[in-house]
Amino acid sequence: MKGKVEEFIGKISKIEEGTKKAALGANDSAVIGGVVKANSVGANTDLGSIKNLVEGIKEIVDLVITEGDGQADKTKPADADKKNIGKLFGGKTEDAGGAEDKHVAAASASIGAVSGADILKAIAGANASANKDGKVSEAKDAAALALAKGTNTDNEDKLTTAESKKDAVIAAGIALRGMAKDGKFIVKDDGDKKTEAESAKGAAANAVSKVLSTLTIAIRNTVDEGLKGINEVLGGIKQGEDSQAKVSK
Repeated sequence: MKGKVEEFIGKISKIEEGTKKAALGANDSAVIGGVVKANSVGANTDLGSIKNLVEGIKEIVDLVITEGDGQADKTKPADADKKNIGKLFGGKTEDAGGAEDKHVAAASASIGAVSGADILKAIAGANASANKDGKVSEAKDAAALALAKGTNTDNEDKLTTAESKKDAVIAAGIALRGMAKDGKFIVKDDGDKKTEAESAKGAAANAVSKVLSTLTIAIRNTVDEGLKGINEVLGGIKQGEDSQAKVSK
């Protein structure tokens, strides 16, 4: 009995630690998925925020997520459109260098094609110590994408590595950036009622929602399973006591 209880308490404590760490990286604002143009100074995702999110989520995922594929890749859009999803993370630093509506649509397709568990596994598999302001074209995981920044050089805003073009990694990069402090997405036009701007906000909200809902359900299930195990042990002890009482009579 003692072992079951200690195991349960230990698991809950680790989940709590992971949650606290992830919370340190979370955006203080109620807004998920802010947008800016490529030549804006406002695109500057916080390094420590991404590190805390990745490390905290990994601690929880390792305990409660048993399914999912962090390299899941299910969509097959035009190659150019998938590569240009990278503009959302670091469009070329010119006035119209950000993602267009078709690029955001490709990103939304990636998010829709994978499960919350896939996205969480991709986050857990990312390098928490990824470099800040790296090139999109060199990114190989979700953290690197979330921290990427645009340059003034052609093609450095494209997803070129095999890893970065995986749907789960794209969705995880969007979720991380959406949750992180100062995390904004780069669009061609961030004006009111511009389709690419509104679509980018919606894509980020969808990715973050998948992450949080999957985590919530997985944590609840883990707690329920732990309590069930303890109750089964208690039931066995009670049955043993009842049997012993009958023998004593």
